Amino acid sequence: MIPKKEGRPSNREIIGFDDRLAIAIAVPILGSFIPFLLFENFAYTSISNFVPMWIMSSLYTISYWLMVRTVIIRKRITYPHPNQIGRRIGLSILMIAPSYLILNFLLDYIHQFALHYVDHPEPSEFTTNLISIFLIMLFWSIYESIYMYHGWKNSLNEAERLKREFVQAQLDGLKSQVNPHFLFNSLNTLVYIIPEDPEKAVEFVQKLAKVYRYILEIQERRLIPLWEEMEFLESFIFLHKERFCDNLRLNIEVPKSERNHLIVPLSLQLLFENAIKHNIISKEKPLSISLKVEEGKRLVIRNTLQLRSNPEPGTKTGLSNIKSRYEYFSDQPVIIEDTGKEFIVSIPLIQEAIITAA
Repeated sequence: MIPKKEGRPSNREIIGFDDRLAIAIAVPILGSFIPFLLFENFAYTSISNFVPMWIMSSLYTISYWLMVRTVIIRKRITYPHPNQIGRRIGLSILMIAPSYLILNFLLDYIHQFALHYVDHPEPSEFTTNLISIFLIMLFWSIYESIYMYHGWKNSLNEAERLKREFVQAQLDGLKSQVNPHFLFNSLNTLVYIIPEDPEKAVEFVQKLAKVYRYILEIQERRLIPLWEEMEFLESFIFLHKERFCDNLRLNIEVPKSERNHLIVPLSLQLLFENAIKHNIISKEKPLSISLKVEEGKRLVIRNTLQLRSNPEPGTKTGLSNIKSRYEYFSDQPVIIEDTGKEFIVSIPLIQEAIITAA
């Protein structure tokens, strides 16, 4: 048995089940059956013939079992990720082959020494090797089958968990824009625009309506083309620009060639809103926000860091919301960085959309 080392899972956790009872039951049974395959009826002619052969067969069986078990544990510790299954199995075979030859040499020596006084027929070397390899493959198959079953079961549970988190994240995303504070700020801005510029007031109302219409329309959609999110973002930014004027500075550089990739709905809006809610925006301290495609297929949103002492109230789930939703669709993580001067969030572009802009 490999002792548990501090900082790694127990053998039971690595294997996927407690195999001690299985070993205690299966070894004596196999030890009773194998002599029949090797020596036919001779092993069962008397107790004096059966007992030593049963002991040796059990010794062979448990030795092969523990050898396979040890190799499996070591390779699962070294290569635990599902993507490493080919390497893990290949190296396990390379490790088992010489281990089998050495172990078999020692067991054969013990067998000859222990049963030299028993006049028994000698099975062919081919038959003994065939049974030995069968036992090794049997033990390996049992462990791998259980391991794959647990992996499949865990994948289903993880997918279900991420699905629940995604639904909750979508709901949180919708709530963040239907909240009264956002509507109050928008209507308050509109009050000032109406007497000064009625035409702009009409445009403001149209943009506000477009924001809420988009929020309602994407409730059932899990992914959208980037160009569609950016059209919505244009209306969303328009509302804030009317409120903050030149104190809110934006730099958006997203080539058209990149806009057919897919992203999670409202992810850009949540990041822009997060920057506006938590930072000072004034003539003395204008807030700069940029949106660019960097590092291949990633969208990077940067904003100057000038935190408010009393930020606008919110759900406090914006970043966790985005991370949970992207975790559901992509192996690429959402990267968040606080440099002290800038707050940077990098999100993956998931894939190219089939839908293209008209």
